[in-house]
Amino acid sequence: MKNEEVLKLIEEMSQVLSMLIELRKGGRFREALEKIDKALLDYFECDSDFMYSISEDFLVDALKQDKGLSLEQMSSLADILTEKGDILLEQNNLKESQKVLKNSLKIYYFLNENQDFFSFKNMNKMVLINDKLAKINVKIGN
Repeated sequence: MKNEEVLKLIEEMSQVLSMLIELRKGGRFREALEKIDKALLDYFECDSDFMYSISEDFLVDALKQDKGLSLEQMSSLADILTEKGDILLEQNNLKESQKVLKNSLKIYYFLNENQDFFSFKNMNKMVLINDKLAKINVKIGN
């Protein structure tokens, strides 16, 4: 991706994430999930069915090869998926939240391994996702 395309993507994703956070704070979960699905289609040419149909093991390959996503796009996608997982968790939709958060975590691991520099930001996101997944596993296990 060209620098101006990357900057545009980052700016637009920041606006989408900001809107999602406001919707979530207002308890407007369904509207937030609809916005996420629209963003997945508009920016990444993926829909929720595609994201759910791919196993965690093949997710990164599918995003790179089938969808042709750049590292920047994958980072933004992971952010959007994390937000979706958080919303689903708040709705107590544990199984779906678990799947979405695992996909997001898989993308962050890939990004972490393929960057030229260490990212504390991504590492912090991975730690938070792992904490949420551990809590979900405890709830599902009971």
